[in-house]
Amino acid sequence: MSTERALAERPTVFLSHRYRSGDINLFFWRIISEVQEVAFRVDEGVLFTSVTRLERLIRDADGFVGVYPLPGDPQESWDLAALRQEARYFLLELGIAIRAGRPAIVFCDHRYRRLMQSPPSVMVIEYDPQEISDAPDSALVARVSRAYRAFVERLSLAMDIRRKTRAHQAGRVGLLLSRDYQPEVREALEQVLNDTAWDPAPLPWPPRLNPELMARLRRLDWAILALDDPAAQMAAGFILGQGVPLLPLLREENGPQAETAEQVLFGESEVGHRKAMLRWESEADLVSAFRTHLKVIGQQPGYIRDVGQATEYFASASRRKEQVFLSYAREDGEVAAKFSTLLRGSFQKVFDYRVKGTIRAGTNWMAELSDGLSTSAVGVLLFSSSYWQSKWCQMEADRLYRAHVEDRVRLLPVRLERTVLPEPFSGLQYRALYQSSAEEIVAEFVRELQLTEPTSE
Repeated sequence: MSTERALAERPTVFLSHRYRSGDINLFFWRIISEVQEVAFRVDEGVLFTSVTRLERLIRDADGFVGVYPLPGDPQESWDLAALRQEARYFLLELGIAIRAGRPAIVFCDHRYRRLMQSPPSVMVIEYDPQEISDAPDSALVARVSRAYRAFVERLSLAMDIRRKTRAHQAGRVGLLLSRDYQPEVREALEQVLNDTAWDPAPLPWPPRLNPELMARLRRLDWAILALDDPAAQMAAGFILGQGVPLLPLLREENGPQAETAEQVLFGESEVGHRKAMLRWESEADLVSAFRTHLKVIGQQPGYIRDVGQATEYFASASRRKEQVFLSYAREDGEVAAKFSTLLRGSFQKVFDYRVKGTIRAGTNWMAELSDGLSTSAVGVLLFSSSYWQSKWCQMEADRLYRAHVEDRVRLLPVRLERTVLPEPFSGLQYRALYQSSAEEIVAEFVRELQLTEPTSE
């Protein structure tokens, strides 16, 4: 295929990147988009990291691009354990791309060198972060541009081959369940798949790795495999090696029997280990967790197609992903608007009932409010005399406090005035607007979140 034809095509590429390094992501995106128009497929925030979902997103892309920077001082020295922790999401996604046979190119901070040992299908381009410059004629820009042009030719050849092979059937889900799974459990799983618009396709047990099974596996969108049985543990590696997205099931009581297979298949990455599997004890647990997994697996990716979308996405992605619920009295709307603006500068989602679009038109107001409370990971409460006179504010405070006690919500209580707080709120560590500015309060809270979280992807 000619270079001219290759550059004329517009592939869809999965972008693996560090969300909070917006400036570096945009630097590489601009160079790549100058070489070739490309649609980047990105894994936007979901309830949890679903390895099955990632496998589907990467399998359905034409290629894979990784941008792997390190945060902080570009001259800092990192030890191997810290590098592994920082790179755990990168290595998970790159491993999926390799198994799926997708052509890949990775632009990585040179300090990752020890971890980026990959097969020839992956082009690894190391860079020194001190080289990054806005100058279009810099040596790094030229080197990245040349490398991506070479990658485009590989990508186009791979796309030609994919066009000539039979694709999987979208929505078709294979079920490989051992005889230990009772008929009622099988029927429950199939019913949940049907209810959520997936097409269940039971496969014969025990699995036989013959041409017929291989052909059926290749036609699947993804597969469910009960890992409790030794035969399944042997088949799991083959299925994953074929690039078929997989959701393993494991009954808790059988955990010790599958420990070796679990470590071999998913133990390299902490991200891909426990979260890659659906563990269950009772049928009710299984069905409930299965519905949640399906909701995440089926969520569509985001796309970046032009400079406007890229700028907005990378700016937004640099903000924290926790949803914030801002609770305040109507009488305090002016100061609350100040906090709302500041919070939106640091968090991607802020539930503020007075902001247009937070309560969707035509929906039940109370139901939307309740959903905002239940899905938020941060609660910002603006306490005042008016706050405690509002039954709605008291309800919000009670819900957020219970979630805080259950370790589901991080609270930021702010006293707008010198009022006496009722129990149990008087025992909370609060900020006071009469002692610090709103800017200082929000900035300090964000710093505390950063200090108490694990190293981010």
